[in-house]
Amino acid sequence: MKHPFLLFVLSVAFIALSAGCNKPPPPPPVSSALPPPTPETVVARLTQTNLPAILPHKIDPATAFPQALASLSPTGTAPKVLAPSATASKDDASTTTSPADEQTTDDYKIVDPNRPPTKGLTADGVTTDLVMHDWTGIVLVPLDTSVSRAHTVLVAIDRIEAHPLDDGQVRIWARIRNVSDGPLPSEVACSFRTAESPEPERPIFYRLDIPRGDYRDVFFVSPDGRNLNSYTVLVRSGDESTSASGSLH
Repeated sequence: MKHPFLLFVLSVAFIALSAGCNKPPPPPPVSSALPPPTPETVVARLTQTNLPAILPHKIDPATAFPQALASLSPTGTAPKVLAPSATASKDDASTTTSPADEQTTDDYKIVDPNRPPTKGLTADGVTTDLVMHDWTGIVLVPLDTSVSRAHTVLVAIDRIEAHPLDDGQVRIWARIRNVSDGPLPSEVACSFRTAESPEPERPIFYRLDIPRGDYRDVFFVSPDGRNLNSYTVLVRSGDESTSASGSLH
């Protein structure tokens, strides 16, 4: 009588083990990592998203930074260049000046395409020259610039553009104007937020001197291999006692 009972127990164990062997394997874990960015994904990400973490942009047919054309990729298409009057501040016309100050004050209204080559910064602070022919020619303008810039009352940021590059990085251009009563020693930086690093990394500030009534154009390059969510152009006043990581001339 013991043998049939033993066979029954073994049979049940065999059936259970057989069912375990035939059970389909669990699905692989879903990865939240995004593939490396491309120019196409950069444009789609910044212009066709409703995600609150991403700064929305629109495509602009023209650029206010003619010097950026020096970085155009051989496969890129050059956009139009905005006329000088198109980049003047809206409240410039209401500014009253004396004859002695008129020429100096008006200097920042004119975008001179013959200005010396502009300096810029990579996200890691290594390169400062505009030497890469990597711009696709697409101009992206943030829809809400109030969340993409932070500055002191001594400067105004007249224009911000995002230029997608061939390798999926983004070059951020900013026109910083001195609205103080004298020469302005300042420091500039750009803080980037990416899908891979949602919290902004500590920005590297660089010295930027802006004469009275004048402006300077600067650019910053987003981190390599990361999908850009948003950025903030930072400007702070500086003096000889303030330490900076480098300088822009």
